[in-house]
Amino acid sequence: MEEMNVIIVHKNSINVEPPTQMVLQTLSDLGVSVKLITLSIDKYWELELHKRNIEYFSLNINRYLRGGKVSLISRLKIWLKYRMFVLRILKQLDTNFIIWFVNADSIAPLLCSNIFNRYKFVFHILETYENSIFYKYVIDKYAKSVYNMVVCEEHRAAIFNMWFNLNKYPIILPNKPYRLLEKEAAIEFVKEKSFPLYDAIQNNRKIILYQGVVSYDRNLLPAIKAVKELGNEFVFVIMGRDYGPLNEYIQSCPEIIYVPQISSPQHLYITSLAYIGILIYNPISLNQIFCAPNKIFEYSGYRVPMIGNNIPGLSIPFEKFMAGEVFDMQSTNSIKNKILKIKNSMEYYKMGAERLYTSVDITSIIYNTLSI
Repeated sequence: MEEMNVIIVHKNSINVEPPTQMVLQTLSDLGVSVKLITLSIDKYWELELHKRNIEYFSLNINRYLRGGKVSLISRLKIWLKYRMFVLRILKQLDTNFIIWFVNADSIAPLLCSNIFNRYKFVFHILETYENSIFYKYVIDKYAKSVYNMVVCEEHRAAIFNMWFNLNKYPIILPNKPYRLLEKEAAIEFVKEKSFPLYDAIQNNRKIILYQGVVSYDRNLLPAIKAVKELGNEFVFVIMGRDYGPLNEYIQSCPEIIYVPQISSPQHLYITSLAYIGILIYNPISLNQIFCAPNKIFEYSGYRVPMIGNNIPGLSIPFEKFMAGEVFDMQSTNSIKNKILKIKNSMEYYKMGAERLYTSVDITSIIYNTLSI
């Protein structure tokens, strides 16, 4: 293999973005000389990059600011700081680097700079941006010049090809984790963190796990009610950042177990303990209808069957691999019936989940993306 240099640029924290982690680690495995520009990095990822001898550049800005809102002026300051930071680093590098941009917000602050003329670049777009004229403009401005466009789901590839009239069809790189953590260590992790989940595990309760953002547009109440009506055999567990409705959920069902957001990949310890994983998306946008969540591959990697509402992003992989079932998201009875259906054929759905997970070879896809 000829020597190749890649610098990953993303206006986010490496700690919270599994697709970026996956690309970074896979490139390293392929022998690519890879560098990283990120907004912030935690101790876990500092150690991981040090072990791999990966050079990184961090602005030490936590985009999420512990979940608080960021004012427009603060956002503009971050944009300007990010632009100056990225351009200064790239100026020091040879032009034989390929820049791997993750999402349009990593590209937008760099508009009208000369880097798009000096370097080859990959756009790895994780959102559809159908409601953002500005971000669609950002992608469109450079879409004809990309070395490769990468998206995470087949319908999104077709949509992007139509929207941007691309010279090459987008490469589909599903959001599969780079690796799984050992399930055997999960219980010790939960015990060490003193999560209430530990008692549920000790009592052999079957965990129905929702992991992801906890927001009003993803109504979990019917699912919570369904699990409650199934009795003490099951327990509903929520893992993720709360954006408002959590107290309402707890009031409706005090037995809920809540695990605050855990940085990736340590969150996989909790995923590994699930009996069934639940996914809910509000079908109000292309981004949600053709969702491409990490969770599908995180659950399936541990042979955990899934249930979710009836949208193509979930129904197609569930049906293709028999890895799960879809339900009516407003119907408690529908959700209960699907949980019991999976329980009664658990090994069948576990095998389906395993087939889903093994259907994607991220190493080959990334290898081909760079034409190594």
